[in-house]
Amino acid sequence: MDGKKEVGVYIHIPFCSHKCPYCDFCSVAVSEAPEKRYVGCLLREFHAAVDGEGPFGGPLELKSIYVGGGTPSILSPSSVKPLIEAVRKTFAGTEPEVTMEANPGGLGPERLSGYLAAGVNRISIGAQSFVEKDLETLGRTHDARTALEAFREARRAGFENIALDLIFGIPGQSLADWETTLHKAMELHPEHVSVYNLTIEEGTPFDTLYGKGKGKGLAEEVELEMFGRAREIFSEGGYVHYEISNYSLEGRMSVHNSGYWSGRSYLGLGAGAHSYLGRPGWGKRLWNVEDPWAYMTGMEKGAEARAGCEELGEKEAMLEAIMLGLRMPGMGLDVGEFWARFGKDPRTLFSGRLKALEERGLVRCEAGGGGGAEG
Repeated sequence: MDGKKEVGVYIHIPFCSHKCPYCDFCSVAVSEAPEKRYVGCLLREFHAAVDGEGPFGGPLELKSIYVGGGTPSILSPSSVKPLIEAVRKTFAGTEPEVTMEANPGGLGPERLSGYLAAGVNRISIGAQSFVEKDLETLGRTHDARTALEAFREARRAGFENIALDLIFGIPGQSLADWETTLHKAMELHPEHVSVYNLTIEEGTPFDTLYGKGKGKGLAEEVELEMFGRAREIFSEGGYVHYEISNYSLEGRMSVHNSGYWSGRSYLGLGAGAHSYLGRPGWGKRLWNVEDPWAYMTGMEKGAEARAGCEELGEKEAMLEAIMLGLRMPGMGLDVGEFWARFGKDPRTLFSGRLKALEERGLVRCEAGGGGGAEG
């Protein structure tokens, strides 16, 4: 690898005790997760990627680790610890951000303290809503009280960086319901909040219930109003709207997810995980087999977990950089960084399109501190 010497590591845990009806992520419901077996396979994959001629070999600075899912908190702290230790020992770096997603149900003081001791320094709690009927519609297994208590227990356990996930656009949700959730989230004062507009994904139970032609979803105008209310309430509370779906207190942006949007290389481990190798003017995306059992069988037999790859030429890489940069209203696309990566100025390459967007008030170009204009 050359180009940027920074890297993030994503670890996918595909197991859940219950599959939510709106979810199309790579996840499976199990009565008991095969922790020891799966963690062993993750470690095998990791060492193959970073040792010798592996695609992530060489001196790299670790910026972040993100344990996502599925339901990562289905794993015990003793299973999470060796994963974090292996990554931190391999890469250079001082104090990387180490995030783990968690469902409110099943957390408790002992488990939370265990994750903190295992090296997790940022926890993301999938509250989704603080209104009971919305949680029931989503098929969540926790109630609002459990979500509130999980957050408070995480704080008492010593977590100083807590993120909340919230969903709007839930069938039957009113603006008043959404405002209740927003205000309760504000009362908790998390360092970070992700606010996702529910998407009805094809093939999910929600698609059968609320998909195209069913007429049971919320009107687009209502969802737009909900998006606007979130922006108003969090802005008034001192949060920075730094990406379309993400808000944070000053200095508390997600380091890991910001890496995705800025083109940083990342190594994905586990069933269905994606990796990205970034170099000046070029990129390569790789992804793993999605079936957890096929993934483990393959790793145990010494096979690659990879299911496919895609190379991005200069044009594709530039368009992706612009698209990702424009997802971040608080930061935008830094022309200086774009020039360093591609040796070209996006204002020249796409002058016609940018002018049209500026005239419609959708984009603005202004002087920035990163060596160029920001869009």
